[in-house]
This record gives sequence, C-alpha cells and structure tokens, in this order.
Amino acid sequence: MAVSVPNSEGWVGQRIPFYVELRARGTFSGTASFDLPQIPATLVIKIGEPVVGTAELEGESWFVQQHEFALFSQRAGPLKIPPFSVRFSRREGYTGPAFDLREQTTAIAFEIQRPPGSEATGFLITTESLDITEIWNPAPGPAQVGALFKRTIRQRSSQIPGMALAPAPSTAPDGIRVYPGNIATNDKLARGEFLGERSETITYLLQKPGALELPALTYVWWNPKTEKLESKTLPAVSFDVAAAPATASDKLVTTSTPMWLWLLPVVLISLLIWQKNFLLQITKQLWQTANPPRKQAARKLLRACRQDNDSAANAAWLDWRKIQDSGFQADPELSITIIELQRHIFGPASTESWHGEELARAFNKYLSNQQSRPCQQSKSPLPSLNAQR
Repeated sequence: MAVSVPNSEGWVGQRIPFYVELRARGTFSGTASFDLPQIPATLVIKIGEPVVGTAELEGESWFVQQHEFALFSQRAGPLKIPPFSVRFSRREGYTGPAFDLREQTTAIAFEIQRPPGSEATGFLITTESLDITEIWNPAPGPAQVGALFKRTIRQRSSQIPGMALAPAPSTAPDGIRVYPGNIATNDKLARGEFLGERSETITYLLQKPGALELPALTYVWWNPKTEKLESKTLPAVSFDVAAAPATASDKLVTTSTPMWLWLLPVVLISLLIWQKNFLLQITKQLWQTANPPRKQAARKLLRACRQDNDSAANAAWLDWRKIQDSGFQADPELSITIIELQRHIFGPASTESWHGEELARAFNKYLSNQQSRPCQQSKSPLPSLNAQR
C-alpha cells in the first residue's frame, strides 16, 4: 500500500487531493473500507470509484487499486492526517478463496494558508466560481403574526462537494424565529469535471407585529486563479407584519365562567328541599355540557402556556391529543411549536427558559380554524315517518 500527495500546500476551503494505492498479487474481492479520521474544522471525503489496473513493481506483476480522497480545511497552518486503517480482500491469482487484509496508512502532512484579506471572514471556500440562487415560498410581503415563510438557498460550485459548501445562517433579528431544514447535496462527476451542489430550506416564523427585516446574506469565496476575494449578496428581505386578529377560540377558552353558573347555587339552595336528587343530576349534566373533556384539556394547556410551565404544557397536550379523532393532524405552525416544546424537555440541557406564548397562539389559531369549518350534516336515505302529505 502507498500514499501519494501531488501538492501538500493549499488554501483554506480548497480541495486538496491525495491518493491511497492498494496492491495485491491476486485479484481484489469486494469493496475496500477506509476508517477516515475526524479532524477539527476539516473534512476528508472519498471521491468517486477506484481506478483499477496492474503495475510492475520490483520485477513482479501486481494488481492495483487507486482511491482518490479530498481534504477541505477551515483552519490555517500545519495539518496532519494521522495513520488510518484500510480493510480489503484479495485472492491468490485470479480464482480461489478471498483473504481479508487490514493495513495502516502512513501519516500525511499538509500546509494550509489563509488568503490575504480574509481574516475577518468566517466560513470560506476556495473555488473559481460559485453560483447562488434563492426561492421564497410564499414571496415576502405583508403578513400576520404567526405566518411562515420558506426560503430555499441553492449553491453550485466546481471542484467543491456539497458537504464542503458554506452552511446557510440560522440567525435572525428579534421577532423572527428560524427553523433550519434538511440539507440536500447533489454531486456530479461528468467527463472529469466535478460539480457540487448544496440545497437547504430555512423556515421563518414571524412572532411580533411591525416592520421586520432579514439582513442581506453575503457569501464570500477565494478565487485561486485571480487570487482575489469574490462575493455574492442575497438582498435583504422586509416583512410588514400585522397583529393576529382575535379569534372565536380565544374568547371560547379564556372567557371567565358564565354568570348563570354563579347564580345556579342560589337556585339550587332554594330548591334543595323539594328536588335534591333531581337538581344534583341536572347540575352534573349542565356542567358536563358546558365543560366537555376537550375544552377542559384545552384550558389546561393554555394555563400551562401562560405560566411558562413546559412539563405541564406537554402533559396537557398529551391529554388533549388522546381525545381527538383518529384522523387528527396538526397544522404546520402547531406542529413546529409542539416539536420545540418537546425538544426543550427531552433534548440536550439548555440554559434558556421555555415560553408558552407561541404555543398558545398556534393552538388558539388551530381551534379557530377547526371551528370555522362548515359542518356537513348527512341526510338519511330513508323517508321520515308520518310524513305530511
């Protein structure tokens, strides 16, 4: 086995290739496996399929597999890839059983340079060209509190795989919450030309009324051919956010106890001697009618949100969820706030406290939408009894 490095010097964020050559006196069997090390601020990946051939070494014929790798580092200075294990199988000659082999590479040293003038730049790649586009759904403009906007940013670059391209920023000004999405990469190798693509969708939730603005996003890269820093800026985006209108569900869930319920005890006392058992039965039925299990569970959830009690809110959500129909499906905004609540409870320990305002707003909005749907009454296919003629 041999390791070769055509050029051990490179720029920050530049693709620096190196090769591992496997040798065997018989044919190879199966696919070789490499235990690539994890290096801080550095990405090491395998490129494409191996090149297979034969070579004459010291007067003997060997079968050879050449595997290409690429290194991308965001840290300037000396860099060393420690020895790593390689596992592969070979045969004696062309036929016969395969034998498993395990070998160790030698250490590989590189020298990474930071381009001049890029000291204040964060993440930096080195490429001759970088194409960046964005798509909004829906298009930014007038909106209400609680509105969701999705932004898809797509980058394309030659000689840079999607994994090595700059991640989209996950920060936003006060009043806008950011939910990073899944990252999709699509790398293509055609006629020796390598093209990398990275696409990620970010979701923005508008949390308060007023004029909100996402600042412009500037992507900077170093062009090794011109030896200049180049950049492209995605323009700033503004939102004119109106306050969410009051909903019927807000009044339904937050209104104090109706007046007739306060007068009911007086009536019951006066009639207690006459119809005690009957009145108790009527009172129980009225209470259950005015406070069905769904409404009681909803009140508990909103009460926990007002108290910023994450554990109580999660328990109330589970109670409310149990009594919904089998076809229940939360809308995207409610789903996001529930995921945030459960991530706060069950995820890694966080110093930030949980606030229930967003969950309460999303829950009330869901109740309002459900209440506004027209009720469809099914008609009986049988004629009514004693129909008037």
